Amino acid sequence: MKNIHIGSVIKEKLEEKSMTITEFANRINRERTSVYDIFERKSVDTELLIQISEALDYDFVHEVYFPEYKNTTSSKIHITIEVEEGETEKLKLHVNELVRLLKLEK
Repeated sequence: MKNIHIGSVIKEKLEEKSMTITEFANRINRERTSVYDIFERKSVDTELLIQISEALDYDFVHEVYFPEYKNTTSSKIHITIEVEEGETEKLKLHVNELVRLLKLEK
């Protein structure tokens, strides 16, 4: 994994969006002081990073941590699913449902 200071990247994207700290704090259900704390963090837990991604309309997970999977010329979606050993049969039962749900999003 790359050596990224995610707080700096979040601050940069916030500034690009011309969003105020107060508006951003409200969107992620945090106090303004917590936002400044986030800017100082080298890492952010996944749940918070997803909230931030939604608030800033920017996919931090893929854009920052997995840019090699970003392909603007393709309509393919990459999905990773972790399955316990012996659970693959259960997964096969749900693949068609997953495909159906993904098609509904288009």
